[in-house]
Amino acid sequence: MFKSNLVFRTLSILVIAALALTWIGPAQAASETPAAVAYDTDPPAHTVKLIFIHHSTGENWLTDDYGNLGKVLGQNNYFVSDTNYGWGPDAIGDRTDIPNWPEWFRSASTPTYMSALYNESGQRSTYTRTLADPGGQNQIIMFKSCFPNSALEGSPDDPPSAEGWLTVGHAKYVYNEILKYFKQHPEKLFVVITAPPLSDGTYAANARAFNEWLMNDWLAENGFTGTNVVVFDFYNVLTGPNNHHRYYGGTVQHVFTPGMNTLYYPSGDDHPSVAGSQKATNEFVTLLNIYYNRWTRLFSDVTDDHWALSQILSLYNAGVTGGCSSAPLAYCPNSYVNRAQMAVFLLRSKYGSTYTPPTATGGVFNDVAADSFAAAYIEALSAENITGGCDGDGNYCPTMNINRAMMAVFLLRAKHGTGYLPPDVGDSSGFNDVPVDFWAAAWIKQLAAEGIAAGCGGGNFCPTGLVTRAQMAVFLVATFSLP
Repeated sequence: MFKSNLVFRTLSILVIAALALTWIGPAQAASETPAAVAYDTDPPAHTVKLIFIHHSTGENWLTDDYGNLGKVLGQNNYFVSDTNYGWGPDAIGDRTDIPNWPEWFRSASTPTYMSALYNESGQRSTYTRTLADPGGQNQIIMFKSCFPNSALEGSPDDPPSAEGWLTVGHAKYVYNEILKYFKQHPEKLFVVITAPPLSDGTYAANARAFNEWLMNDWLAENGFTGTNVVVFDFYNVLTGPNNHHRYYGGTVQHVFTPGMNTLYYPSGDDHPSVAGSQKATNEFVTLLNIYYNRWTRLFSDVTDDHWALSQILSLYNAGVTGGCSSAPLAYCPNSYVNRAQMAVFLLRSKYGSTYTPPTATGGVFNDVAADSFAAAYIEALSAENITGGCDGDGNYCPTMNINRAMMAVFLLRAKHGTGYLPPDVGDSSGFNDVPVDFWAAAWIKQLAAEGIAAGCGGGNFCPTGLVTRAQMAVFLVATFSLP
């Protein structure tokens, strides 16, 4: 199951490309996904918290009887909050131009800003909220710059550049930088909303080129195959009545008429009108449902309210596992983890998805031939003194399922390295069902001390309980601080 990870990642690339693919015809530029790609447009089954970072255009978009976005999102089971001018630590809400995004997502203050953002549940725009706050953090992070950010200087094909301010090259650089943060947080869905167009056509070709880059090239150029970063082309939707980014006819469609690169829906100035804002709402919300379902339902057998969803997604995005089957893509969260699988989980979690163990010799354990599943990982585990086998007779027992006591030893040895021994257990293991003379008592106590496992309830650890793949995801993420 682990050997097919590349296949699963390739599938992810194809799905992402299908959502953004663009080809240019003589009269119209259009992108439509292949009919074979299936999309789930249903709203979330439970209330999901969403926050929108914006200024005046976003405020209009959210407002009842203007863009209606806040109300329609609520009707689709999203509990909406937002930031505006003056919001947050250091009034970071004042700064939403494209060059400001690294301050939000790539600065020394990012942990402070994100803590406030993830835990914000207030309103700073006028829109109806009928849903009760479900509690917890915001899961979806939407952010948008305002229309002055469509006045990008430079040339349409400029490469990314660390220099400059509102230029095509620097805008590309900024989005490449902040993607690094998004990669580290697959437990959040980041929704990029492109800046709305200007009425002035001076820089319109640059704005079009940059937003096409965001739609079609940004993620691919960075080798990003996750599902937690998406783009909605607000700019394109507002440039003409036949320009769209929407779900239509069973496909995700990105359509524009060449040459139509300025604001088609003015309101007396460059703030999009009621008609333009409501058009954007109608096109965006269904796409958001698709993006949310794709993000949370990557695995067919892991629901969007599964208790270990974020950790399972972390393992997948880190390349630790590609799941247990490909047709459909599944994770098998309730299946038990055996010792062969554990070897792969541990070493990929510790060293990353590109880790390749030395070629297996077949001469380390009696019951692990050189061509058996995970043989190279098992022998590497032995070489690092993480395991000496299972019975003292030269065997590894690769098909034996891991219990929670064994897991404690494996995790701590893998984390701390060769020769690690936990502190003495003392006069208590901390758990009712783990006596101090139990063979793994000291390991279990240390596992709890490091915050990796808190027990199984009622003051017990359940040392002989078998470990499922869902539980293992939680333990691995905590042990190796996987993003």
